[in-house]
Amino acid sequence: MHLIFVGFMGSGKTTLGKRIAEKMGRPFIDMDVRLEDQFGCTISSFVEEFGMDAFRDEEDELLRNIMRERESVIATGGGTPCAKGAMEWMRQHGVVVHLSVSPKVLASRLAGKCENRPLLADVKPKNLERTIGMQLLVRTSCYGGANTKWEDVEYNDELIDSKLESLGWRLREAL
Repeated sequence: MHLIFVGFMGSGKTTLGKRIAEKMGRPFIDMDVRLEDQFGCTISSFVEEFGMDAFRDEEDELLRNIMRERESVIATGGGTPCAKGAMEWMRQHGVVVHLSVSPKVLASRLAGKCENRPLLADVKPKNLERTIGMQLLVRTSCYGGANTKWEDVEYNDELIDSKLESLGWRLREAL
């Protein structure tokens, strides 16, 4: 089974996912990186040229393909779980963890780094926290289908071990 992280952009899916994959001795997959490699350009460039619907179709196809690969730790795109059937598909093939972070923390993490994020590229810095909060309201039901929610902002090794054990992902079993 895969360990799958979902959450808004900037929630720590990639950062935490890499750490946990290394700890567990499993491959790490960042869906956004895979898509950019596949496209040969940034997600923003792809969306600009082909549109958001085409991007979501590609993202959904990649998700289904990844679930057929070797057990891994996966960082999804922020909107991945919102596609029809995506959360059910992820839950069938793994344990889904929602990384829940407040709009204020997300805004501070994303400030000055929005140009390659299609949903935030045109948002003025003073409106970033509010815009993120509104988008989180829309995605609440998508993320709510996860097996569990982690609300911590910082993760040390002890907390990671505790979280994994609570999921039944004991490190000795995963290696």
